[in-house]
Amino acid sequence: MGLERMRNLRECVETVVREGVPGDLMEAGVWRGGGCIYMAAILKTLDVIDRTVWVADSFEGLPKPGGRSGMREADLSDHPYLEVSEEKVRANFARFGLLDADRVRFLKGWFKDTMPTAPVGSLAVLRLDGDLYESTIDVLRPMYPKVSPGGFVVVDDYFSWPGCRKAVDEYREANGIVAEMKRIDWTGAYWRK
Repeated sequence: MGLERMRNLRECVETVVREGVPGDLMEAGVWRGGGCIYMAAILKTLDVIDRTVWVADSFEGLPKPGGRSGMREADLSDHPYLEVSEEKVRANFARFGLLDADRVRFLKGWFKDTMPTAPVGSLAVLRLDGDLYESTIDVLRPMYPKVSPGGFVVVDDYFSWPGCRKAVDEYREANGIVAEMKRIDWTGAYWRK
C-alpha cells in the first residue's frame, strides 16, 4: 500500500472516530488484507468497539474485464499471485490478534453479486481497490449512497488504472459529486463526502 496511503487511511479513520461520523469501514478488494487489517488495528488502538470492518473480495483474484468501460483493460484474471484465499486473509487478521467475529465481517464473491445485497448499514470509510472499471463501479453504485456525510472514499488505483479512474469520474459526474478529489501519492486519491 505504501506509507502515504497508510497515513491517509489512518487519518481518515481517526477523523471519522474523532468527529463521530457514523458508519462502518469497508475495504473492497483486499488482496492479503493489509488495508482492512490496518483499519481494524486503528479501531482497536482507539478502543472503538461499535464499528465493523467489512472485508470484501472474491478471494479468487480479479475478474475478467467485462467491457462495460468501453475501453481495453488489462486482463489480470489469470495471475495466481493476485489470488489470496479467504482463509489466508483470516489467518493474517488472526496473526495480529484482530480476527474478531463481532467486528470483522467477510463478504466473499464478485462485487457485482455481493455489493447490491450486502448487509451494510452506513459507512464512514469506503476504500476501493478493485483496479478495473467494473470492479470499481460495482462497489460505488450500491455503497456510495451508504457513505455518511463527513465520511471518506479512498480509491487506491485512481491514478494508475485508467478503468478505475473512468468509473470514479463517471460516477461522480452522474451523481453531482463535486467534493475535491485529493491526491494521496502516485496512485491513490480520496474525497470527503
